[in-house]
Amino acid sequence: MKYIVSHHQYNPISILGFRAAPILVLSSLCLSIMFLPNTLNAQGVAAGIDISNTVVVSYDIAGITQQPIESSPAGNSTPGIGNGIGTVFKVDRKIDLSITSNGDTNAALGYSQAELNFTLVNEGNDSQEFKLTPNSTLGTDDFDTSNCTTTVTAVSPGTPLPSVVLPTTGNIKLRADQQASVSIKCDIPLNNGGSPILVGQSSILSLLVNAEKNIDGSPTTQSATADNASTVDTVFADGTGTDDANRDAAHSARANYIASNTTTPPPTLAIDKSIFEVKDSGGGNNAVTGSEVTYKIKVTTSGIGIINNVVITDITPADLTYKPATIKLNGSGLTDNNDADNADYGFTSANTATINLGNINAGNQNEILLTYVIN
Repeated sequence: MKYIVSHHQYNPISILGFRAAPILVLSSLCLSIMFLPNTLNAQGVAAGIDISNTVVVSYDIAGITQQPIESSPAGNSTPGIGNGIGTVFKVDRKIDLSITSNGDTNAALGYSQAELNFTLVNEGNDSQEFKLTPNSTLGTDDFDTSNCTTTVTAVSPGTPLPSVVLPTTGNIKLRADQQASVSIKCDIPLNNGGSPILVGQSSILSLLVNAEKNIDGSPTTQSATADNASTVDTVFADGTGTDDANRDAAHSARANYIASNTTTPPPTLAIDKSIFEVKDSGGGNNAVTGSEVTYKIKVTTSGIGIINNVVITDITPADLTYKPATIKLNGSGLTDNNDADNADYGFTSANTATINLGNINAGNQNEILLTYVIN
C-alpha cells in the first residue's frame, strides 16, 4: 500500500491483513494559504478575510489507485474530492502606525505660524482613524512655542476615504498602506520668561498619533482573550516612539524649531467671496432666470509691510452674464474700459473682470462688488 498526502504526510491506519482498506481520517491543517484577489497589500492580508485550507491524501491498495480523501476540521474518511470541509480562520486586525519628522526648521523670532512637517503611515492591515496631538511644552528645550495648529494637507497613494475632506484639522482616516502629510504651525515668541531668546536656541515639538477608532467608529481596543478563529481580533503591533511606549496603538516623533535672526514677520493676505444681494424682476430676492446676483469680494491684509502687485480676476461663470458698469471698489464705481482706474471687463482677459489693486499697505481691507445676470 502506498499513501501520498498533499501538503502533509500522514501515517496510515491499518486493519488486520494487507488487503483490508485503511480507514483514513483527515483533520485539516492550515499548511498552504491561498490568498484571495485584492486582499494583499504591503502590510499583509486585510483584516476580516477568511482563509480556508484543506489537505488531500491520495493512496493505492495492492497497486490500485483509490479515490483521494480531503480533510475536515473534525476529520473526514469519505473518499472523493468535494467531500471535505476547509479549515477556516479570519485574519485579525493589526494596529500599526508610524509618524516621522520631515526635518527641523529655522524660524524667525516673533514669527507667526512657523511650519514643521511630518508623515503619518498606516502600517496596519485595516482602515483606521487616527488622532493627532502636538505637544510644544516639553520643558527640556530652550523655549516653548504657542498657538499650534495641526492640519492634514494630503493623503496618498490613492484617494482619501469617502468621509475624508482635505485639508482637515481633525482626526484623519487612512486605508492600510496610506500615508498622510501633516503640517504643524506654531507661533515663535520673542522672549522666554522675560529673557530674550538667542539665535540658535531650539524649541521641541512632539507629535503623538493614536489609532483612536476602527473604521466602523468603535474604539481601538486590543483583544484581551485568546484568539478566536471565527472573529476579527485586534492586535497592537506598533513600535516605540520618542514619547510613547511599545505596542500601545500610538506612535510619536519630534522636530525642532531653531531660532534665527529676529525679523518682522511678512504681511499676510486673505480673500473671500460672498453673495451680497439677489434681485429678481418682481422685486424679490429669488435666484431665477433674469435675476441679478451681486457678489462681494473682500481682500483683507494683516501684519506690517507692503504687499505688491495685487490683482483680482473674476471669470464669469457659464450660466451668468456680466452686467456692464457694475464694478465697484470700496463703494466707488469703476469703468469697464482699460483705463486709469486700473479695472476693466473683457480687456485684460476675455469674459473676466480684472481689478488691479497695485501695492497694499498691510492692515488695510478692500471690498469689490460685481453684478451678474442669470441667463
